[in-house]
Parts: sequence; structure tokens; C-alpha cells
Amino acid sequence: MKHAAYLLLGFGLSLFGALGYSFFSQPTAAQKAAGVQWEYAAVTAAFSFNPTKDRTNKIPGIAVICYLQNNGCRLTEVKHEVDYTGYLQERLLPLDENNQARVNAGVRASEIAFQKALAQLGGEGWEIVSDPQLDFEFVDYDNYLKFEDRSVFFNRKNTKAVYFKRLKK
Repeated sequence: MKHAAYLLLGFGLSLFGALGYSFFSQPTAAQKAAGVQWEYAAVTAAFSFNPTKDRTNKIPGIAVICYLQNNGCRLTEVKHEVDYTGYLQERLLPLDENNQARVNAGVRASEIAFQKALAQLGGEGWEIVSDPQLDFEFVDYDNYLKFEDRSVFFNRKNTKAVYFKRLKK
């Protein structure tokens, strides 16, 4: 008789525990409706200014981050400047000052700006979800100042953006 009572008591407590667990562990209606939500960003361009135009010692590189939103992109530019004189001297075989050396320094400035943009997004908790490949391009500085929407400079035919995602907070 005692065994039956303990068995019945154990069964009742188990049932009570299971019902309590299922009642208190149910997500709220808002949690059910929301589900998992992501936000997205992309590095859409990496460029330097046309090296034949200006012969300055500081060669800028710029990477553009687009934070995708319902009303479009919120753009941020990440910049890096290469000291051209230092760039020429730091090579194993020092380079002569010529147009190709300026092009190479511009590409290097763009690469570093691109790397900084990736590091910035990673530091903000973004996960990369596409291959980190982007064509580095050159832009005429005078035209760069004329347009607020700088996407007009880039031929999107072959260029890929580098996409990121993170959980919405």
C-alpha cells in the first residue's frame, strides 16, 4: 500500500512539475512574433583618388560601409592615408617616383582602408557572410567633391560588396 502511495505521489509531483515548467517557459507573444531578427551591413566600395591628377605626399584610401535600413543605406567612410615618401622607401628595393608607384600606393591605401572597415565591423559584433573580395578603384578628386551619392563613380558590373550580419538588439 505504501508503495502505491509513493508511486501516486511521485506521479502527481512529476505531472505538476511538467505543467509548471511548460507554463513558465513559454515565450511571450511578442517573443513569438519577433523571432530572430538580423541587421545587415556591407562594404560597398574601396577606392583611392586618381594618382595622375594631384601629386601630394599623402595618398588617401577610402572604404565605404553601408548599414542597410528600411529607408536605404546609412553610409560611413573609413579612411587611411599612405605617406608616399615612406611608401617609396619601405620597399625592399626602393621605388622610383613615377605614375605606377603612385597607383600602387593608392591601391595600398585602399587595401588598408578596406581592412580597417572589416576590423571596425568585426569590433561592432558583425559577422562576415560573404567572400571578402572587392575591386579597388580610382576616383577623380574633383568629381568626388561634387557628388553626395558617390555610388555614381563605381561600375557595379563586376564589383561585389562584402556583406555582414548581426542579431538585432
